[in-house]
Amino acid sequence: FILIFFYNLLYITFIYTAANQVGESEPRELHETILAKDILVPPEVVVDVSCRDALTVRAGQIISLICRVKGRPDPEITWTKDARALSRDKRTEINNSYPLCELVISDAMRSDYGKYAIFAKNSSGQVQATIVVNILDIPGPCQNLKTAYATKKSCTEITQYIIECRQPSQRGWTVVSNDWTKRLIKAPLTEGCEYFFRVSAENKIGAGPSTETKTPVLAVDPIEKPGEPIDLHISEIGKTFCFLKWKKPDNDGGSRNLGYHIEKKPKEADEWERIHKGAIKETYFMADRCIENQIYQFRVQTKNEGGESNWVTTDEITVKEHLEEPEIKIKLEGVLTVRAGDTIAIEATVKGKPQPDVKWTKDDSTEEIRKSSRLQIETGADFSKILLTGAKRTDSGKYYIMASNSAGSCSANAVVNVLDRAGPIRDLKISGITVDRCHLAWEIPEDDGGCDIYNYIIEKCETKRGVWSVHSNAVITNKSDAIVAGTQFNVPDAPEVPEVTKIGKEDMTVQWSEPEKNGGKPITGYLLEKKEEHAIRWTLVNKDPIPGTRFTVSGLLPLHDYQYRVKAVNEIGIGNPSKASRSITAKDVVGM
Repeated sequence: FILIFFYNLLYITFIYTAANQVGESEPRELHETILAKDILVPPEVVVDVSCRDALTVRAGQIISLICRVKGRPDPEITWTKDARALSRDKRTEINNSYPLCELVISDAMRSDYGKYAIFAKNSSGQVQATIVVNILDIPGPCQNLKTAYATKKSCTEITQYIIECRQPSQRGWTVVSNDWTKRLIKAPLTEGCEYFFRVSAENKIGAGPSTETKTPVLAVDPIEKPGEPIDLHISEIGKTFCFLKWKKPDNDGGSRNLGYHIEKKPKEADEWERIHKGAIKETYFMADRCIENQIYQFRVQTKNEGGESNWVTTDEITVKEHLEEPEIKIKLEGVLTVRAGDTIAIEATVKGKPQPDVKWTKDDSTEEIRKSSRLQIETGADFSKILLTGAKRTDSGKYYIMASNSAGSCSANAVVNVLDRAGPIRDLKISGITVDRCHLAWEIPEDDGGCDIYNYIIEKCETKRGVWSVHSNAVITNKSDAIVAGTQFNVPDAPEVPEVTKIGKEDMTVQWSEPEKNGGKPITGYLLEKKEEHAIRWTLVNKDPIPGTRFTVSGLLPLHDYQYRVKAVNEIGIGNPSKASRSITAKDVVGM
């Protein structure tokens, strides 16, 4: 490339050609016009590593602050200390030899400590950098020396390192501490005596001059005014009252005999009114006898033998009853299943303002559950629970809790299933009697005990002997085939899992397929069963066998989840149930 110099701020047009050993090409003109002007670079300041962040020197030494400064054109340099501009004098020298800029201060003094800044500025901008300088010297005299708190045995002194004391009649000083690092110390004293104190600060350079107290301190226990109450607030508001709470002050003033004054003021009133007699010892107070819907302020102060603290005042508050609708949450997930004889415990949290009235009922009855020898009901400020001992099968069902107050009402329920032995079978019939066999049939028990019946036990008794013996304890259907000796027929196999083909909020259509094997006898129908998703007991949808493989189930509860299973029937008996269908919610579904 070719470096070409131009006068600043002139517009230049270039013409270029290409050349090789053969010759030069035709000249071409650059299509763009270029403005010739100086290149500007904003200032940049880098503090030398020797004084970066902070520089510490002893009194009498040289302070040297070095920076590297870049920029085009060369920036103007200004040094400041604690925001005040510096200039050359007999101790201060400023050297600017770009890119190095240096500030030199000879014979450093304690007053030279502070925050130094270098400012670099040109036509492209400005920048600054800061350096903290610390000067090590012996400390000056302590300031504001005073005895903050004296008792008959000790005194609290504001100090740093060396603390001494003496009585007015003595000339010599006694060292209390020569290595104290805080500005507060507890010095041992003799009761009833007066003391002077003096303090000097010391650092690694040396000890500074001492400062003395001007008047002696008498070693007696003082009592001062207490501090103000802490965290004053209104914890509860009622129709005609406000409940105030607060905490004890951090400082009791040297007296444990604390009390409190409480006053109130309606918004339109000019004067505060004391609302109790004497002093209150507790850190809470019920401010009653307020007017409903009136705006009030309350204030509290602390009191002891030394005096009274400043008042602490609440914000303005309207005294009225705050209403909240009842809210109930039962501490139970799903169905509560217990065995007969066990204990049924149902607990619920109950919230609301004012405190709701709570009532428990069972199933469809509107009659409130009452306490008995087996049933206990306990209701508190935010809960209610029932405890039922010696559970019986008849205790199964839905238990409802209802809460109501002036803001509204709500309810919740818990489902309980008590497991017990199944009830007796119904309608036992004997048919097909021959010299060596007969056929038994019966209806399932009205109460299955809360869970599926998986077995029937058949016993027989010869009338002459009068003794019952077990014929079979593994009959799984309510039509006996175990005693039909040598039969070549069986009950049908279980059908495939049924499917729901149509869904409504109160009915569903269920469809299934025939089983692979009919047991050697034609299938005469099907028994369809249903149950809610979290229930244990299956219930028959139809009493008589369904001739086809489709059935519409009605009378469902909207938004409840249901499952279905089906059994095939032939003249031998009822086959095993199919696997349960997936859970389906009873609701109107668009597009089915």
